[in-house]
Order: sequence, then C-alpha cells, then structure tokens
Amino acid sequence: MKFVNKKLTFSQSEEFAKRKIKNPYGSFMDITEGIRPIYLTIDKSTDTWLAWCYRHRDASENVEEFLFMYKTNPIPVQAIWEICDKQVYWRITRMDIPHDLIADKTELKNVLSEAFIIYKASGSPDDDSEVCEVGFSCKL
Repeated sequence: MKFVNKKLTFSQSEEFAKRKIKNPYGSFMDITEGIRPIYLTIDKSTDTWLAWCYRHRDASENVEEFLFMYKTNPIPVQAIWEICDKQVYWRITRMDIPHDLIADKTELKNVLSEAFIIYKASGSPDDDSEVCEVGFSCKL
C-alpha cells in the first residue's frame, strides 16, 4: 500500500459529503449527514483511506474518532494519541470490523497501521511529526 496525506479542496469535500458515509461514533453531523473530511490519508490504487472525524473534548486522554474505508467497508476506529517532541504514539482502542471481514483482521490491522504511520499527528501533507508506534489495545 502506498498512502499519502491529501488536503481536499472545498469542492472535493462537498463531493465527498454527497457520498453520505456515516460514522456512528462521530459528531452529530458525522452521524446524521455523513463525514466531510478536510484531509484524507489515502491509497488511491485501492481506494483505501483514513479520515479523521471527531475529537472527544470531555475525555482525559486524546481520544479521536476516525473512519477507515477498507475494501469498500467503512470501519469506525477510535484511537488515543500522545505526542512527545514531534514523535506520535497511536493506540487503537476500538475497531468495529464487519463480520464478513473478520477473516481479514490481520491484514486489516497491518493496513490501518500503515495508514496511521502516514497520517502522523494530523493527516496534513505539511505534518512534520513522526509516528513511532501504532499499537492495538482492542480485542479483534
């Protein structure tokens, strides 16, 4: 897989919103209208992508909600991050894998890890942080 961080133009973001891909654990708009990302971490050859949706403001940790599109299946992902001197540590705390993808869970984890390594701290093409670790604390 070859992921890149891409900033969407306003019109690209509008087109994306028309697809009405919903994250059931995101913000009110993510749940009702569908996600509208600013950045995508995408592998264009497979149309696999990671999009940030929502940050929990009331959590004691840095809890983020994402949507991961894998083999045309939108998968809600929750992750917690820590940053120390531009080094980012991601811990995946929840993934809602569809039943028909359970057999692919090892590959799915590897691809998601690759996406987070490129996503870094923000998903911006200008992000100069470095991912040092992507771990999983959820049962898959």
